[in-house]
Amino acid sequence: MQQIYNLFEGFSDDSRIWLYNSSRPITPTEALFVQENLEQFAINWKAHSTPLKAKACMLNEYTIAFVVDQTTASASGCSVDSSVRFVKELGKELNIDFFNRLNVIIEDEFGNKSLYPYRKLKELNRTSYYNPLIDTLKGLKEDWIIQI
Repeated sequence: MQQIYNLFEGFSDDSRIWLYNSSRPITPTEALFVQENLEQFAINWKAHSTPLKAKACMLNEYTIAFVVDQTTASASGCSVDSSVRFVKELGKELNIDFFNRLNVIIEDEFGNKSLYPYRKLKELNRTSYYNPLIDTLKGLKEDWIIQI
């Protein structure tokens, strides 16, 4: 896993975050394409013509994140909608579903990640899961990976 503590340097812990899990692992070749497009989107992301202090990146081979530091300008409904449209288009281009919330990413004791039905998490032990409900950067740093 990338060091998430350093990924968003200069962003407030209260920064808003949106996480999207993919329906399959993103391949290394696809990851280059995804990261380039995420960076380009974040550079141009605006709320009512006001540039946002934003970053978008891959956190692992399953998860992409959008972060907005709302101390300078807040993400509006229209700007959030534009990010959702962007993710839908990205998914369509790569044949990936980023909107299935019935599965979560789990990680075993060896660091292997996979998708697993959320409703079956109680069946596992010695495993962690990535909490898809995080909505702040502080939450990402403190509560994203949860031991089952």
